[in-house]
Amino acid sequence: MYQGSNKSALLSQKLISDAMLRLLEENPFNEISVSDLCREAQVSRQTFYSLFGAKENVILYELNHNCCFLPEESSATCHSAVFRSFCEDYSRYIIEKKHIISLLVRNDMIHFLYDVQYRSLMECKYFISDVSDENRIFIVDFIASGMNSIAKNFILTGGKADVGFLKKLMFSLFGGLYFKNCK
Repeated sequence: MYQGSNKSALLSQKLISDAMLRLLEENPFNEISVSDLCREAQVSRQTFYSLFGAKENVILYELNHNCCFLPEESSATCHSAVFRSFCEDYSRYIIEKKHIISLLVRNDMIHFLYDVQYRSLMECKYFISDVSDENRIFIVDFIASGMNSIAKNFILTGGKADVGFLKKLMFSLFGGLYFKNCK
C-alpha cells in the first residue's frame, strides 16, 4: 500500500477510500469489483493497484487513517492505573465510529478493526507501559480482542447503548483481571 507524500497519490487514495465506503452502503464487499471501485472513484485500475494492490487494503487504509483509536501520550488512557478512562474514551469512539463499524460487521470484516487496533496500541509506547514487554503483548492482545468484540456486539444489538453503559461494561469485563486496582 502506498505510504508516500505525493499529493496526487494521497488524493487518489482518499477518493478510492470514499468510493469504497459509498459502495459498501449498497453492496457486500465481496460483490464490489476493482472495476466498480475504480469507476466510482474515477481513477484507473493502474492507479488503484499502484496505491492499494488489493481491495482489503482500502479497508485497512480507511481504518488506519479515519477510524483508529489512538491514545495520546498525555492522555490518562495510556496508563493501566487509569484504565477506566480508556474504557470511557473507547466507548465514545465506538459510538462516534458506529457507521463504519456497522459496515465492517455487515461484511464480516470486523477482524480488520482488531488488526489495526492491536498494532496501534502496541506501537503506542505510552499504552500500558508499566508492565514488561513480555506481559504487554498478551495484555494488549486481550484488550484489542475484547474491545473489538464489544464494538461488534454494540452493532449487532442495535447500537443503542450509551457511553456510560459501554464504559461500565468494558471496565467490569476487564477490571477484574490486570486492572483490579483501578479507580
